[in-house]
Amino acid sequence: MRRAWVIGLVLACACACACACGCGASGGGGVPVDASAPPDAGVDAAAPDAARDAPAPGDTLPPDDAAAPDDASLTHECPTGAALCVGYASRRACVDTADGRRWRDETCGAGAGCLGGACVAGACADECDLGAVDGARTCGLYDMGADDFVAPDAAGSLHDRARAYTEWLRRDGMAAGGVGSARYADPPTYSEISYMDGIGDSAIWTGTYLAAEALRLKATGAADARAEVIRLVNTLHLWFNVSGDPGVLARFATPAGTTWPFGLGDLDCTPGTSSHCNVPYAGASYDSIGHISRDQYQGVMLGYALAYEALGEHDEATRALIRADVVALVTELMKDRQVAVKLVWNGTALPKFTVTMRFVVLCTAEMEDGAVKIVLDSNNYNNSEMFGFQEFTPDLADIVRQIPLMGWVPNIPRASSAIMLASFFRVALLATDGVPAYAAQRQAILDYYLAHGGAGGNVHDWLAVAGSYAETATCGNSYFGHNISMQPMYNLARLEDDAALRATIRNTVLAGKMWPLFRDTKNSFFAYIYAANAAAPEAGATTTAATQLGQFPPPPRVNVPVDLRADPRYEPHESGCTDQVSHTTAVDIADRPAGDFTWQRHPWGLFDWGNLAQTQPGVDYLVAYWLGRQHGFLTDDAAGRCLRWRP
Repeated sequence: MRRAWVIGLVLACACACACACGCGASGGGGVPVDASAPPDAGVDAAAPDAARDAPAPGDTLPPDDAAAPDDASLTHECPTGAALCVGYASRRACVDTADGRRWRDETCGAGAGCLGGACVAGACADECDLGAVDGARTCGLYDMGADDFVAPDAAGSLHDRARAYTEWLRRDGMAAGGVGSARYADPPTYSEISYMDGIGDSAIWTGTYLAAEALRLKATGAADARAEVIRLVNTLHLWFNVSGDPGVLARFATPAGTTWPFGLGDLDCTPGTSSHCNVPYAGASYDSIGHISRDQYQGVMLGYALAYEALGEHDEATRALIRADVVALVTELMKDRQVAVKLVWNGTALPKFTVTMRFVVLCTAEMEDGAVKIVLDSNNYNNSEMFGFQEFTPDLADIVRQIPLMGWVPNIPRASSAIMLASFFRVALLATDGVPAYAAQRQAILDYYLAHGGAGGNVHDWLAVAGSYAETATCGNSYFGHNISMQPMYNLARLEDDAALRATIRNTVLAGKMWPLFRDTKNSFFAYIYAANAAAPEAGATTTAATQLGQFPPPPRVNVPVDLRADPRYEPHESGCTDQVSHTTAVDIADRPAGDFTWQRHPWGLFDWGNLAQTQPGVDYLVAYWLGRQHGFLTDDAAGRCLRWRP
């Protein structure tokens, strides 16, 4: 998803007076739940809340007389009532003692496992990853009822399919440390990786995978999910800081000089590339991919917000990393700054000039002589680029009008940037809520959120821009822009706590402008985001989503050839769009070409040459599945089974 800078495109739009151009039965055994269920259904347990909260026979619990008075002089190491799973049948609970609250490890009684931090009869949550090896131990699927290990049913169970996708992803899709798309030398064996595609877009998909694991942690309390969330946050924290510039995210980073057993072309340390190599950070050196774009931030911020919530107060050290990163980003976006600009127009370098910028982050390593660089090609605006900064400007005319001879340009509202910007502020407010050391910063962020925005100067103007959301793509050629709007919309719609603003976000923007564009596109991920936040989601939205999600095949997700051009199910074709079905319908998931993230690829394609050596990581399946589980749109079709170490 390499960017062509949007200024060139919007200049063309402005010249044409197009001022509004901007934004960018279940086939697998999953059980859909009535869409009228409350959105935040919480832990998807196999037992009612009362049963889950009650101790199982044999639980090791502190005696009642161990409770300590609420004495301010005591030192507590955990929050009241906290509990988390540390194994498939063990948990760590916060108990009162004479010396204050302390963590205590407990083993669930016979026939009980840990689910959502509680010991539950006949239920459990994963403690390891399918197929993982630890010395002499291997991780397998255990059936609580049968008291025995069983074979996973990835074809018949959506939950087991998620486990299978996680196994493939961790084994091969993250072989470089961040999510990529593995290409193999030996299809159909798929055991020898020859090349890792997509590393230049690793940040968005690694962040989205973090979101999936955080949703799994919220839905099940799995010890394995918690460990993976912590690992992924630490990885993304490195990527958020390795450049040395606050708020600047790397697309990918790895220890300097790492030797890979496969091709990794996006990371190229030769001069003149977008890579930054041998960069010192935290006492080590790293190679990273720069030239960041808006889309990469969306997966990371989605994952960060969900991870912050899922970890709760159980892991303040990891939450502190998230807090530091999101506050640093938002603090940069709040600054008004004078920035030197070098403009290259159709190959001709113009004299350097200065503009006022806000809603931007600056990457000093990519500047030239202390100036950011904008390259515009009026013959092909898709070849336009920017260097040294990344912007999230709701009205791009704020920058464009400052370019010499461009003061005439009308407003250029960008609904996607308005949604992103507002969402970033809401995540920062979430991460600083109730943290005394950040009280002053949080108040400044909140004040800015409520008092700044578009030309009118308040958050309602951001939402007015967001309310201009519309389909601008031709033949789906920039459909990916919808994904980088829907991901931040999920955070914005659920985190907004002002009733009036929340109603505008959920009803006017999400349900009124965005959802009608996706209603008939068979996009399960978008449908779950919509249904989780809309005041009155349309009947059938989540049922259709479950049906389509169930059509994902078990892994590996291979780029098989597709030719539906003569298939009568997909008639008529869209006029003027080569090899596409009418845009009033969409190709079923089972039939459409595989993509790096299916939900960001347009759903109308009827032909693809395919490549049997190329696979996709499966993050699209995982995030949609666990989003459906977290919000109660899917129930667990493998209840009573969990992954545990085989002794």
